[in-house]
Amino acid sequence: MSKHKINAKSTAIVLIEAQYDFLKPGGSMYQFIAEQLEKRQVIPNLVNLVAKARPKVKKIIYCPFESFEPGFPEIDREGPGMCGLRGLEIDMPTDWKIDGKPVTGAWVKGTPGPEIIPELTPQKGDIVLRGKKTLDAFHSTALDYTLRTNLVDTVVVVGFHTNWCVESTARSAYDKGYRVIVIGDCTGTDTQYEQDYAEKVIFAKIGLVMNQAEFLESLV
Repeated sequence: MSKHKINAKSTAIVLIEAQYDFLKPGGSMYQFIAEQLEKRQVIPNLVNLVAKARPKVKKIIYCPFESFEPGFPEIDREGPGMCGLRGLEIDMPTDWKIDGKPVTGAWVKGTPGPEIIPELTPQKGDIVLRGKKTLDAFHSTALDYTLRTNLVDTVVVVGFHTNWCVESTARSAYDKGYRVIVIGDCTGTDTQYEQDYAEKVIFAKIGLVMNQAEFLESLV
């Protein structure tokens, strides 16, 4: 039995990047995360969490990564945008095609990559925030405004990758004064080592780490 009590009416679940490029065969990053998705049953866990929490919490908020035009004209190949993850993602192979031609890179418009997977299709009353092109969902979307105008004080972060966008968003939520909860079995990344480090070392210092059953039981 969970010892925590969470006010559902001031709680929002923020779902980070439930998209084909992460979660379906053929996606640019699926090959890296596939084993963990299967082993830890992350997608079924998310489906269960969202379905059962939707009638109770204030909002379900989707933060998908925004798509790029084919060829990534938005990013100068000599600029700082090519450093780190963005530069790596641009060169990742996919199974997607546009006009019969193979597509390289994540989040390319006109491919399935940027689309939210069918199992987690947003429902009436959910919010889909556009504009995310950074690790931290607060940085390039209206997430903070949306939470505050809905009188949310508890932010539950789930999605992908645990130690990239989930971590960045959770840290930002903490710094902005929100109560932070990360649902461990509703997040996923490339290795168990990375998952464990984020849960045990990072998230434990900025909020609560719970599993979906504990969270759902805690809602009042």
